[in-house]
Amino acid sequence: MIEVSAGVIYDEAGRILICQRGEGRSNAHLWEFPGGKREAGETAEECLVRELMEELSLPVTVLRQGDVVMDGDLCFTFLICKTAARPVLTEHEDARFVTPRELLHFRFCPADVSVAHKLALENIRHVFWDFDGTLLDSYPAMVRAFVAAAAEHGVTVAPERALDLMKNCLRHCCEVIGEENGIEPLALVRAFRRHEEAELRRGLPPMPGIPEALEALQEAGCRNYVATHRDLACRDLLEQSGLLRYFSGFVTEEDGLPRKPAPDMLLHLMRAHSLDPAACMIIGDRPLDTESGMNAGVISILIDPEDRFPDAACDLRVHDLYWELICGMT
Repeated sequence: MIEVSAGVIYDEAGRILICQRGEGRSNAHLWEFPGGKREAGETAEECLVRELMEELSLPVTVLRQGDVVMDGDLCFTFLICKTAARPVLTEHEDARFVTPRELLHFRFCPADVSVAHKLALENIRHVFWDFDGTLLDSYPAMVRAFVAAAAEHGVTVAPERALDLMKNCLRHCCEVIGEENGIEPLALVRAFRRHEEAELRRGLPPMPGIPEALEALQEAGCRNYVATHRDLACRDLLEQSGLLRYFSGFVTEEDGLPRKPAPDMLLHLMRAHSLDPAACMIIGDRPLDTESGMNAGVISILIDPEDRFPDAACDLRVHDLYWELICGMT
């Protein structure tokens, strides 16, 4: 086992130092918390102080030990430090002091990812959740309902295409299929709602990892809220799935607020529950969810397991919410 010391180094403004690894090194061009391998007889603190002076001419004061992370045969000990100096580049391509939230915007070396996420989200106490495709696996039922609604009008729609269009929004799906086939979009919406009602009576399963994520967040002292374009029937669906107990508030269609990506639903929750935006984040599966979060000034996380939205505006895209984010955050 190779012991490595890495520094989470704060400047006087509370920003954190990150460095970009140079060409020809392992994990070239990725970002890291700087440090290096421990020599024989060194403590973790002695190693870090030496490495930072050798690589960055950076004096630091070590405050305490942070996380320990395993990466193959490497054992990383992260040490929390402070400095009033600025790094001098000798081996790295770049170095920056960034805010904790900005850590989400950089591609880190594997051993550093969980630490970066934890630092970025350590002040989060309130989580806003989209509903469809984020909390409950409603899209299979919605696709079946739309395919049946289109069939009522003599139109065959492939399930894969219906899903692609609905991942934008239902209105978009109805408008596109309606325009292509000379059908009034509102007629498609009405037919869809009839078929969807029958589908929803069977209940909806949670999305993978969601029960575990909600439990972990609750145990960590976070409160959860729903922001959805659905009506309050979403509460019944959450209760059927055993998840309602995790939620402290809802904003739904009945509240009559502008739809996402407008920020109004999130701003309403923050006003109603006296929430600090700096302590909030939104999690959703479509760009309109994360855009609403960014418009409201909160951290925005996009769940995108199929890489549908590579250019979406968000603070972070993840494939697996629980393993990529919640585990490290809590």
